[in-house]
Amino acid sequence: MTTTFTAEDLQWTDASLWTQFEALAQAAPTALALVSPDGQTWSRAELSSMAMATAAHLRQHGLRPGDRVMLRACKTAPTLAAALAVSSLGGILCPFTPDLGRSEREVLQQRLNHLAVISDSSDDTFDDASEDAGDEASTGLPRLSELPGVPRLGQPDLPPLRLKVRDRADLAPADPRDALTALIGFTSGTTGLPKGVMHSSAAMNYACRACAQIADLAPGDAIAGLVPLASAPGFTFSVHFALASGHPLVLVDPWEPMRALRLIDNFQCRWAMCVPTQLTAMIETARAGQWTRPSPLRALAVGGSAMTPELVADAERLLGIRVLRMFGMSECMGHASTRPSDAIALRGTSDGKPFPGTVDEAFDPELRMLPRGQRGQAGVRGPSLFIGYCKGLGDNEARFTPDGYFLTGDEIVHDAQGHLRVVGRIKDQIIRGGYNIDPAEVEAALQTHPAIAAVALVAVPEHRLGEQACAACCIRDLATAPTLEDLKQHLAGIGLSKKKWPEHLLILEQLPLTATGKVDKKQLARLALTALKTLNAPAPH
Repeated sequence: MTTTFTAEDLQWTDASLWTQFEALAQAAPTALALVSPDGQTWSRAELSSMAMATAAHLRQHGLRPGDRVMLRACKTAPTLAAALAVSSLGGILCPFTPDLGRSEREVLQQRLNHLAVISDSSDDTFDDASEDAGDEASTGLPRLSELPGVPRLGQPDLPPLRLKVRDRADLAPADPRDALTALIGFTSGTTGLPKGVMHSSAAMNYACRACAQIADLAPGDAIAGLVPLASAPGFTFSVHFALASGHPLVLVDPWEPMRALRLIDNFQCRWAMCVPTQLTAMIETARAGQWTRPSPLRALAVGGSAMTPELVADAERLLGIRVLRMFGMSECMGHASTRPSDAIALRGTSDGKPFPGTVDEAFDPELRMLPRGQRGQAGVRGPSLFIGYCKGLGDNEARFTPDGYFLTGDEIVHDAQGHLRVVGRIKDQIIRGGYNIDPAEVEAALQTHPAIAAVALVAVPEHRLGEQACAACCIRDLATAPTLEDLKQHLAGIGLSKKKWPEHLLILEQLPLTATGKVDKKQLARLALTALKTLNAPAPH
């Protein structure tokens, strides 16, 4: 029995991923469901049959409703079928990145309290002696051509998924919140340990329905899966969005801007979500003349404080893509966005208005709500807010105001019309001699330099001031790399205060990225520090 919710003119339910997908498969079994990265296409009936075969195997190995299942989040049809299978059995899906480090995986193995791990045959960590002992078996998926009612002549053999099941006696008592949880996504924690972000089906349905409404998507419109699947937003805004709402999902993997643009064009994708680094790469491809066709995308949702008005304008001018800046996070997936009908000036400077039923407010350090126009930490309440962090994986890190607003760590400003703008991250600030520098502001200013394709600002230690700023820059094709003095002159010319100028410059071919596609500032800070130590090392005698 599903429950229906409404907020203004938006409606959604708490139906599971499988319930929604299977209803669509019954209604239109031959409709396109998936385009895998190798170009193979899968109908709803074919994906449903593979999911049911996987579910039968999981059931034989004891999977019950409420069990947590780790899933190596590869962009393959069998992996998506496994996600559907877990949902069909009432399990809790816990996708993790394919390149998850050994130490992080060991933490999850020890703390997640999961029953099983599903992975593809390329995952050699199953043979690691440090993992929990368990029963391991291939899922033994038959070729689709052998499944009744799913003729796929010439279909090559699919690589088998692998299943590792723990002894149920080794599990701790279930968390009562698991009864409401459908997805656990992982994100970095302030203590260096991953956080497990628990979400309900209703939260995922709400976020997806709101995005579909904003983009005015029609039934059957394809969406592109550009971002990695191993996070709550990454999974929700690709797999869940597509399979629960009947939108064919076109997966792009590995990420390559020309390939992404070509697949979006070939399958006439109408919506996608990406991070600023991906948008920048697509723009640079067009700027270099390698792509000249206008994109069929009706809207491209982009989250991240590195967005600038120039990026939004260039996307429209060079690619024909209407970019919608979106505010969201693992704990409260996409919950504010600009609209396609907004003027380009607004879309370039604002992160939009909250989704129906969601409220964003700015708070001062004493957790007092601030009036419009004043800068403060963002607090959010709404239907896409997470249930909480898993025990042992961040459960003591969540911060709320006394009246229930989740404090995001972002700083925002609201204008009089209700549009909000993310202006920085509290913990991302660089403190130079007691003066706080907002990296997002400096990054936006540096991004306007004609030679810079991508930039990130990080802190490096300095004995007198505590911290200094280092600008890590990627250079456009055929452009000459600027010197630090060139950048300072550019910042002076656009009026940025001298207090905010970087003291160091690092030129890179590409910025390091996290598993979710965002700039990995922790790794970048280490690279900057190593480069400075090398530069300042005494010359050999």
